[in-house]
Amino acid sequence: MYINDNDKDRILSLCDDKIVETITAFGPLKKAGASYTANCPCCGAENGLSINPAKKVFKCFKCGGCQGKTSTAYLMHGHNMDFPSALKWMADHYGVTIYEPERPIRVERGKAKNEYCSRMLKESGLTSSYVTASVINGDENHTIFKQPTFISGTVGKDGGIDKTGDDVIIYYYDLDGLPVTYQAKNSKGEKITGDRLYFRVRWQYPEEHKDKAGRPAKYKSPPGAPTCIYIPQKIRALYKSGQEITRLYIQEGEKKAEKACKHGIPSVAVAGIQNLGVNKQLPESIIKIVEKCNVKEVVFLLDSDCFDLTSHIKLNDPVERRPRNFFYAVKNFKEYFETLKNRNLYLEIYFGHVLKNEKGDKGIDDLLTNTLKGKEDSLKEDIDTAINQKEKIGRYVQLYKITTYTDSKLQEIWGLNSAKTFCSRYKDILKDLPEFLYGRHKWRFDEKGELVTAQPLEPEEQFWDEEVKTDKSGKPKTNYEFRYVRAFRFLQNRGFGRYPTLNGGYEFIHITPPTVRTIPYWEIRDYLQQFTQDTLKEGILEMLYRGGTQYLGPDKLSNLAYQTPYWEVPQRGSQYMYFRDKFWHITTEGITEATYDKIPHNIWADQKKDFPASLIGNLINVTKGEDDVWQYSLTPIGNKCHFLRFLENASNFTWRKPPNDVSIQEKNENAQHLIAKLCALGYLVVSVKDYSAAKAVIGVDGKQSEIGISNGRSGKSLLGELVKRTVVSQYLNGKTIDLNKDQFVWTELTEKTKVVFIDDIRKDFNFELLFANVTGSWTINYKSGGRVTLDFSRSPKVYLTTNHSITGDGSSFLDRQWNIAFSDFYSDTHKPVDDFGVLFFDEWDFEQWNLTWNLIAQCVQLYFRYGVVESPSERIELRRLRQDLGEEFILWADEYFSDDAHINNAIPRKDMYDNLLKNVGTSREKFYTPTLFKKKILKYCQFRELLFNPHKMDYRTGLAAKYDKDGRPDIDDKRGGIERFIIGSSNYYDLIPEQEQVVDIFSDEIDYENEG
Repeated sequence: MYINDNDKDRILSLCDDKIVETITAFGPLKKAGASYTANCPCCGAENGLSINPAKKVFKCFKCGGCQGKTSTAYLMHGHNMDFPSALKWMADHYGVTIYEPERPIRVERGKAKNEYCSRMLKESGLTSSYVTASVINGDENHTIFKQPTFISGTVGKDGGIDKTGDDVIIYYYDLDGLPVTYQAKNSKGEKITGDRLYFRVRWQYPEEHKDKAGRPAKYKSPPGAPTCIYIPQKIRALYKSGQEITRLYIQEGEKKAEKACKHGIPSVAVAGIQNLGVNKQLPESIIKIVEKCNVKEVVFLLDSDCFDLTSHIKLNDPVERRPRNFFYAVKNFKEYFETLKNRNLYLEIYFGHVLKNEKGDKGIDDLLTNTLKGKEDSLKEDIDTAINQKEKIGRYVQLYKITTYTDSKLQEIWGLNSAKTFCSRYKDILKDLPEFLYGRHKWRFDEKGELVTAQPLEPEEQFWDEEVKTDKSGKPKTNYEFRYVRAFRFLQNRGFGRYPTLNGGYEFIHITPPTVRTIPYWEIRDYLQQFTQDTLKEGILEMLYRGGTQYLGPDKLSNLAYQTPYWEVPQRGSQYMYFRDKFWHITTEGITEATYDKIPHNIWADQKKDFPASLIGNLINVTKGEDDVWQYSLTPIGNKCHFLRFLENASNFTWRKPPNDVSIQEKNENAQHLIAKLCALGYLVVSVKDYSAAKAVIGVDGKQSEIGISNGRSGKSLLGELVKRTVVSQYLNGKTIDLNKDQFVWTELTEKTKVVFIDDIRKDFNFELLFANVTGSWTINYKSGGRVTLDFSRSPKVYLTTNHSITGDGSSFLDRQWNIAFSDFYSDTHKPVDDFGVLFFDEWDFEQWNLTWNLIAQCVQLYFRYGVVESPSERIELRRLRQDLGEEFILWADEYFSDDAHINNAIPRKDMYDNLLKNVGTSREKFYTPTLFKKKILKYCQFRELLFNPHKMDYRTGLAAKYDKDGRPDIDDKRGGIERFIIGSSNYYDLIPEQEQVVDIFSDEIDYENEG
């Protein structure tokens, strides 16, 4: 939002002193003598905000966080608005007309195809025929042809180039004329794709393409790509011919580099001011140009706005952030080129910027197209003149020779060497703010226009005493003595303190409502030193430096008082999600969005996601019908969400079938698989814990392998990765951890940890060792010493992934498991990137992250509504049975019972057992004890849908026909000291007369000769 200076001054003069009217707009006031009271928008205290109309001040005496003298201060403090938003609110509320620049009219696609690229180039004085590259063909003759580097097109759904679009695609070619390619890497730095073509897109409508910070983005680089340098054909030709380039320019943006080259200013381009280096080194292409073309000087040429502050200043955002970013960009540029000394290449290093002018030219391309149209060559002349002058300032550009500059000298260019210098430089902008943050401290300009601290030093906080003495020569000398009590009071009043840890120790924290951040001790020391440097005498700073850790070391700071944040108490049916400027409150009934002035509790800083999320509506509609039949439908919004569609695919167990061949039951089972995953995701991120739903979520492969080998790569770990990015989690490699032997396996757990994610557990993982952790308290042995126990309500939840199944029988195992099955839709050969064109998480843009945060919120709602939703158990049970049996046993049993003589006939158990040992070898006998053999036979019958001792069962009920004295089913067939098994086929009862199908439970005599 842009508001010009004239409108800003009119709004402030007409509205800023209307404190009472502004506060009234947000709620009723209560008369209190000559003053008023209202509910505090920061802490929520009822009638906590006091307003004095006569003095035109307001303050909450409970939290101190909402105070000031203007409407602007109230809106920025109390309602977390940035300065332009506060101005816009006042203009709208009080009817002040403001000028808004016209937005570009959107041209419908198809009516002006291929227009934007040529129009954009024309506006910069370029043509498609000029911005071309001499490209080497891939044929065996390596022929060279001309290829436009700017073409009409856009980014397709698969992440590739769609030439039917009307944005601008910018191709990159290396010094030899070959297309630039790259291999994408994940967050661990591992290459996860083959060669991809590197290109950039210039969006025609940036407001439709937001970056991860939610800001309109003009350009987009390939996600996961390294830094690449754009090389105009002019530079490529000079390089190939070996011609000298005395002075090489580095520009931000391809169009600037092409325009500069056209007018005799040899330039290459970077994709952003911070994108010059590759792994903290200069790109090899630039080094080659410097070497071959005998470059003597390099110039980093920036736009005219490189000194401007951000237009969206907020109270807790450092006002120097943008200038400091430019400082670091120039600092890095200088350091990168200094490394060439190691190659015996010595250059003069410059940085410069376009000077602001009446036409508002921002970049060098604007300057050449507007102010210098028709006299473009004068820019090169102006640079040549300026670079040889002492002040290095021309008519159009300002240059700085920084070859020998120190970091401190560079900071002076932006006024970053001190708070007073910087704030004085930007006084015209900062003076209208109620307060602002520079460095670690808040400042403001008072009524006299002088810079003062926003939280002045009170007498009881003065952490030094002064004593003036006279030396031998009669000159006065001031001695300073540190005062601990007042220093700690100063720090505590600014939110510093200690916080008790689980192991009986403490850590230092800093509270800036509503966030609480753990900090090292030296950050407290630096805070006090920086405050002293910015506001007090040099002698006091000298005292602090001289005292060092004696004054502000960890031992002395242990005297800071304990701070007691007001934490949220997790409740059933209530969950919060925290983002950059707003938070969401999720309940069964709905999701509400509010600013942090409405939050009723403190939060840890790492709970807040640095993302400007916004609610966008339902992504999926879910219904539960009779007989627990689940159905769902994705909304148009949901169809855009990569992660939701990924989960849908991973829940599709019938994807190989033509859609018309999929039965209603199969569709319902697929739906249940998806809803189980959504509810499990909601369960894992919800803060509250419930004994009735104390389970470990287990992601398993739903498809059996034909030879018992795990499938893997089905997407189970992606769910855990999303959980890691949502709540504080501990990740453990399931293949390497040993819960039996490693007593410090949980040493990284803290009270902040909400989920333990054990990825890819082994086949023999002992799930029983997690029983107490899943349903009870969690004991932690710390390597640093100490043993603590987290009670159930504060202990983390568990997410396991496995390519096998959890070993173990009985209710103790099953009751602690929430199994979610993943189909083989995704595998080693087909990954989510193949469907969606981007790598999940690292390559998502603003839209995908916003969709995903909305999905997680809806998953929380689904869990609140439906609780634990298990995946259909048949597939999971079959996988578990197969793993328990083992492939060796299955192969023997399949062959053994393929003989009709072994089906529906009584066979002595010993004969059957001996046949197994003969088949697998006596060396395997230890793995097949007689007891284990019988258990496996029982499981094999389940696995192959066979009947075990069907003659001992009541065919009408499927239950045992006889029970022992303890009420346990008696299905054993032991006769004359010999135990026999009958393995019955599914049609067993059809093969014998009906009168013989119910066993005489009072008779022990069975005629095996005539049996079935």
